[in-house]
Amino acid sequence: MDLADTHGGAVAVRSQMRPAKPNDYAAMVDLCASSKVFNDAELDSLLLDFAACDPLSGDRLIVHQQGRMAVSGFIQYSPAPITDGSWYIYWIAVAKTAQGAGIGAALIAYAEADLRASRARQILIETSAKPDFTTARNFYLGRGYQLVACIPDYYAMGDDKCVFCKKL
Repeated sequence: MDLADTHGGAVAVRSQMRPAKPNDYAAMVDLCASSKVFNDAELDSLLLDFAACDPLSGDRLIVHQQGRMAVSGFIQYSPAPITDGSWYIYWIAVAKTAQGAGIGAALIAYAEADLRASRARQILIETSAKPDFTTARNFYLGRGYQLVACIPDYYAMGDDKCVFCKKL
């Protein structure tokens, strides 16, 4: 999907959504590392998560490119096992230098449109309740996701899991 951002009739920056390729993975991990909110174990798991994505099983790993940035953001989503139409967004991240430009909203909108076309019923997103993730939680709420569960001490003592859901 090729997107031209226009402002006052002039093309400002060209952006594109496309499936991720293995040569994107390092930039995607670097993008997450630059946020300073993920620990080493989470960053290490990213490469495993990317390599395990299986498009034939429904997994999607989509990159957003903007201007000269090879990866300005990405989203990974997959069908929830043993469900009828439930999906998880496992990762969504935007480069620190590109935050606030609507890339995260574009990635979520892309995934939602794709999943509606696939007749998905709902999307689930899990994240931490730590203060570092306040912006992410507010982002999900602002896009119509509802906080449906909070599991105390899930990730570690004092680090609750928040589960958000949006019906499609």
